[in-house]
Amino acid sequence: MQALRIVRRLREDLVRYGIGAALHDVGCRAVNILADFQILKGMTARLRDVNDPSLFEAQGFHGRFVPVGELARRYGDSHELTSTFLREASLRGDRCYALFDGDTLASYGWYSDLPSPIDEHFVLHFDRGYTYMYKGYTVPAYRGLRLHAVGMCRALRAFTLEGKEGLISYVQSNNFASLRSVARMGYRVFGEVYLLRVGRRAFTYATKRCRDYDFWVEPMAQTRRVIR
Repeated sequence: MQALRIVRRLREDLVRYGIGAALHDVGCRAVNILADFQILKGMTARLRDVNDPSLFEAQGFHGRFVPVGELARRYGDSHELTSTFLREASLRGDRCYALFDGDTLASYGWYSDLPSPIDEHFVLHFDRGYTYMYKGYTVPAYRGLRLHAVGMCRALRAFTLEGKEGLISYVQSNNFASLRSVARMGYRVFGEVYLLRVGRRAFTYATKRCRDYDFWVEPMAQTRRVIR
């Protein structure tokens, strides 16, 4: 079954994104047989980069920043909002912008001004002139309505009014659908960060352009190496 899923995924990549993308995906998956390997595409979005006015509108939905306490009370341990995640996000001062269908949660995204964990092994650092966007989620019943993009654009507008340069984020290099989606919204890729973890040893490398955005990843492993 696993082999069939891989073959199906590769066939889809080839049809939708071309042979280069398919071969890249094969390479990433091959390395991950032996080690935990990721390539992160660092990117920014500024308000002037959003050329489609409709990306600020979602008819029938309203959006706002939602306090962590309200999320915990109404949605704790559902919609990927675990009590542990909400507690850690609250301690960092992270903010959630959400879209609602009436009183029903439809989509959300999280935003941070501090170095943020990618997972249990790595922490992302970035230029504090930007706000880091992470953990976008749309309730399954509302997927396909571009709510994630609308929520990001509205949050981008709000942070710009607060004096931020824009949003900064990343997408894994073989997540071709997301890369295409964020490019349509207005994100611009500026560089790559390579992450490799073998056992208790972790290594990271950020390409030269990442320095312009102070964009780098720190391993949390006891034995680590960072190349900048």
